[in-house]
Amino acid sequence: MDEVTGAAASGDRRRALEAVRDKVAAELAEASGPVVAILSKELRATMAELESLPGGREASAVDDLSQRRAARRAEAASGQGAEGGQLGGT
Repeated sequence: MDEVTGAAASGDRRRALEAVRDKVAAELAEASGPVVAILSKELRATMAELESLPGGREASAVDDLSQRRAARRAEAASGQGAEGGQLGGT
């Protein structure tokens, strides 16, 4: 059973769409000619559907770091940082 079939059988829509996205992207990397346009369109549609699911898009490591930095800065600004002190360089 390939990854897409397994993900679809799981009933988890996000997992299935992610598997489709990955498979289409891999096929697109090997494609040529008119197939490129077809696969590109399918990849865009799959990614758009993933973003429309509850929970939005997947968070990247950069997104995660940005959110954590914003939370630390908000804590520091409200005086709730470590022992109420300010963080340097913010």
